Amino acid sequence: MAVLKTTSHTISVTVEDGAIRVEPDTLVMSSQDEVQWAGTSARGFTIEFEGRSPFAERALSHALAQGKRRPASTGRFKYTVISAANPQLKLDPVIIVEDPPTPHP
Repeated sequence: MAVLKTTSHTISVTVEDGAIRVEPDTLVMSSQDEVQWAGTSARGFTIEFEGRSPFAERALSHALAQGKRRPASTGRFKYTVISAANPQLKLDPVIIVEDPPTPHP
C-alpha cells in the first residue's frame, strides 16, 4: 500500500503600522498536510476563523498559530489575521482544505 506524503505549508504574515500582508493569501492544501503561520516581524497577530474552523479551535493566539496544525475537516475557510498592537488592523485570507489525493500503488 502506498503512503501519502505529508506536506508542510507556511503562511508568512507581515504586520506593519498600517497594513498586514499574508503570503499566500489563498492556501490550497490537503487534509493530510500541515500548516503554520510565521511572522516576518516582531509584531504579534491572532487568527480567527469566520464560522467553522478546519482546526479544533476557531481562534488561534500568536503562539498557537506558529505551531504546525493538521486540519480536521475539508472545505473553504475564510479567516482574519488581526494585529495584536492595533485590533482595527485586519486582513481576510482563505484556506481551502481538500481531500488527500488517492495514492497510486
